[in-house]
Amino acid sequence: LKTGSLLWVLDHTRTPFGRRLMRKWVSQPLTDLQSISERQDAVQEILESDSLTLNSIRSLLSRLPDLERGICSIYHKKSSTQEFYLISSSLSRLGLELQTLQPAMRSQISSGLLRSLLLDTPDQLIPAQSFLKVLNEKAAKSGNKTELFSDLSGFPVLQERMEQIQTVLREIQDHRKDIRLILKAPALEYTTVSGQEFLIEVKNSGSSIVPPEWVKISSTKAVSRYHSPFLVDRYKKLQQLREQLMLDCQREWTNFLDQFGEHYHTMKRAISHLATMDCLFSLAEVAKQGDYCRPEVCDNKHQITIRDGRHPAIDLLMGEHNQYVPNHTELQGDGRRTMIITGPNMGGKSSYIRQVALICVMAQMGSYVPASAACVGILDGIYTRMGASDNIYKGRSTFMEELTEASDIISRATKQSLVILDELGRGTSTHDGIAIAYATLEYFIKDVKALTLFVTHYPPLCELERVYPEHVSNYHMAFLLNEPDISADTDEVQPEFITFLYQLTEGAAGRSYGLNVARLADIPDPVLLTAAHKARELEKVVDARRYAFTFNHFVKA
Repeated sequence: LKTGSLLWVLDHTRTPFGRRLMRKWVSQPLTDLQSISERQDAVQEILESDSLTLNSIRSLLSRLPDLERGICSIYHKKSSTQEFYLISSSLSRLGLELQTLQPAMRSQISSGLLRSLLLDTPDQLIPAQSFLKVLNEKAAKSGNKTELFSDLSGFPVLQERMEQIQTVLREIQDHRKDIRLILKAPALEYTTVSGQEFLIEVKNSGSSIVPPEWVKISSTKAVSRYHSPFLVDRYKKLQQLREQLMLDCQREWTNFLDQFGEHYHTMKRAISHLATMDCLFSLAEVAKQGDYCRPEVCDNKHQITIRDGRHPAIDLLMGEHNQYVPNHTELQGDGRRTMIITGPNMGGKSSYIRQVALICVMAQMGSYVPASAACVGILDGIYTRMGASDNIYKGRSTFMEELTEASDIISRATKQSLVILDELGRGTSTHDGIAIAYATLEYFIKDVKALTLFVTHYPPLCELERVYPEHVSNYHMAFLLNEPDISADTDEVQPEFITFLYQLTEGAAGRSYGLNVARLADIPDPVLLTAAHKARELEKVVDARRYAFTFNHFVKA
């Protein structure tokens, strides 16, 4: 898992199939209020219940093999005997243990989702027990298919083949009497050398009594080993029967897997129930450790209201020092639905808007959220345009990629969406960038009417609050500005120094204070001083133009 991702925060699952389901939950949040409420109720019960039954169920999920992939391998008849035994024995054990917990489940668990998941599962796992009973554990674990089935009454083909083999073996053993008479060796036994069976071993000093029709198989300085014509015939027959047995066993094994596969969908449903339980336990654990709240999710309100919201990943990475600065969010679809966020570089703007998106995803997953309170309307989508990178393979510049993503959002977003745009328009000239950002944001305010978070370093965009006062609010990430003293004797200008407060505050920030970031990045002092001087010159030019515009406007009025 990628450290810092939402999946990294939420995934405390104990099974491989639970882990895969959690990934699906994160990437595909629910849009059905009832399903969301059912998950929330289940998480709440796990959090608040002192039932030992729930602890027992979670401990059952530990150290399980990948049952989901296992039954899939069995269904497609790709499973080895070892894998089959591991999967079927795990399913059988789970079924029996859950069966014993059923009375406690019925009396102690009230969540409708938990009850439906747990009470149906034992019956769905019953078939595994019958298949397990047929197998010889030792043979299954060693991969020996010829001795795999402990009771051959259900496998007549194998039973007949084994009887044929036993008949030949008896004939070979009975043939020892004749050999002992010929060799005058009443205690003679067959030997096996290098995999060659039923060898008649005779000392070379006594080889004169060996019949000429016997076939010499091997020899040493001291002894020679033979097969009589009868043994040659019977041994050949035995090897043929053994080969046929191997083919029969493989055929019966495939049929056996096929019979198990008839229960595939039932068992898959049971494993899906266990995966859901694993995910619910995981969400409860995260909620408890992070001191999360249960959000109110409603499908008849177009809003996002969050009190003391925190970024789930950053909050976790900071540890238990409570250093993360919580922030509120208030977006109303029929009121102020757009937030324009400004402020210094590295002030926490991007973290804040990510935080809002992640809390909305968590709420629609059925999870608790990192806040003191939250009320979220069901969103049909969260559309983000953040970061910047080119696409060399398609011949697109960074700016082209940025606009392509923005265009895609414009075509997809609806009134029920959350739209997050981070510094749109920064990849071209300032005038073009401001124009594109302004027009795009105005379109979302006026036409799409989606809930919108717009981060920008362009002050002119903040004028949209004056144009659409009922729908737009300006905010900035608070900071302390420690401006250096400017000596009266010299014209030297020092870069400002910023202390970040990471607190969302009403109103627009006048500047972005990029030189502060340059200082933090250890840009050499001579470069910083030149940049500070040039910035002051440009500010004077802009201020003069603004003053002239305001004066002319006043005179004409």
